[in-house]
Parts: sequence; C-alpha cells; structure tokens
Amino acid sequence: MPEAFFRELVDAAAMPYRRSGRYAWHFAKGKLRGDPVFRFLLRSATLPARGRLLDLGCGQGVLMALLQAAVERSAAGEWPPDWPAPPDLELHGVELGRRRSDVARSALGAGAAITRGDIRDAPLPQAAAIVILDVLLYLDHDEQAKVLARCVAALEPDGVLVLREANAGGGAAFQVTRWAERLACWSRRQWRQPLCYRPASEWVALLGRLGLDAEATPMSEGTPFGNVLFVARRRNDAHANYPSVD
Repeated sequence: MPEAFFRELVDAAAMPYRRSGRYAWHFAKGKLRGDPVFRFLLRSATLPARGRLLDLGCGQGVLMALLQAAVERSAAGEWPPDWPAPPDLELHGVELGRRRSDVARSALGAGAAITRGDIRDAPLPQAAAIVILDVLLYLDHDEQAKVLARCVAALEPDGVLVLREANAGGGAAFQVTRWAERLACWSRRQWRQPLCYRPASEWVALLGRLGLDAEATPMSEGTPFGNVLFVARRRNDAHANYPSVD
C-alpha cells in the first residue's frame, strides 16, 4: 500500500477520536501508523469480506476505526487497485476499561457495537472473525486457554481467529517487549499486574489442541519488539466439535 495513502487513511480513521481529546486522537494516529499489524490486516486479506468481527480487548477500537475508514475510501473509489478490497464487516468490540470503551463508542458511533465487559465471561456472539491483539498476556495460562476455547465455540465453521502475543522464546526482542509492557502497567498504576507469556510454539500447540490450525508470522517490523501474529482456522475435522479446556 502506498505510504502516503496509508497515512491519509490513518488520519481519517483517527479524526473521530478528537471528540475525546488530544490524547485519544494522538494515540489512535500513533498506534495505527506505528504498529505493523494494521497494515498487515489490510494488505493480506486475512479477514473475511463479510460477517461479524469480534475485537476482544478492543481498547479505543482503533482497528475497527481503520476498517470503517477503509470501507468509506473504497466506496468513494479511492482504493489502490492492487490491494484486496477492505472487508465490510459488522463490528463488535469488547473492552473492560470504562474510559477506553467510552472513547471507542464515541469514535465509532453507530458503525460498531461496543460492549463493556470482561472477555473471560462476556457473551460472545457467533462471528466470522475474532481478533485478540496483545490482550491474553494479562490472563494466567489457564484463563488464556479458557478464553480461546470460548472463541472457538463462537467461531463460525469457516471463520478465522487472529491472535497476537509476544514470543517468550524471542530472545532479546522478547525482553524489550516484556519490559515495555511492565512500564506500561506501571504508568497505569497497575503495580502488581501479572503478565503471562508463552513461546510461539506453545501458542500454536494450544490452538491445535482446540481444533485450530495456526500460522505464525513475526509482527514487529519497524519496532524493537518480539511479537508474533497467529492466524488460526478450524481443521476440517473440527467443524462439529467445539473443544473445551478443563
């Protein structure tokens, strides 16, 4: 995607956040421009063209804002011809934080449903795509597995689960990620927040036990971090069985 076009798209996606103040606006712009996962999701056709998208732990909802802006630009005939059409999805975010969920609701308007709730027990409607970006590290290993089992139960037979987490087997890059996350917790006064990581191979194995085949892609380009994106879909023999984790 031409860089100038992407910058314009990010500016359009971030503009509604001005209603919630300069911090929300600058955060949206910085996150969308600097994090490679957003470019990847637009250019790779990972997300389905139609259906419901669940963004779990959606924060301010910047992914959904980007998808909204992309659909609007495409409808106006302003989309690079060599890129897949942006997905036109029914957007539904779940966010625990009151302030973040309020900001998401204000920015996204009627174009997305934002539920304030805990992804461990919030209702999860059936979805064509479920996205969880940098969220499961805040849960212990048992809770991580249970949330993923809930996602599998909510995923449509041909749906996709998109998960990003730090790779605990990633050497120095992982240590940078771990300390950056710890500093972020301290900045939010979450002094005792546990952070639970896994090597990429363990994430793939866990998804496999839940009936999903996962492809792992490094997702830290242009940053010092050690993150991996997992794109997981049901195995053909798993369509009828939604596994659980004891």
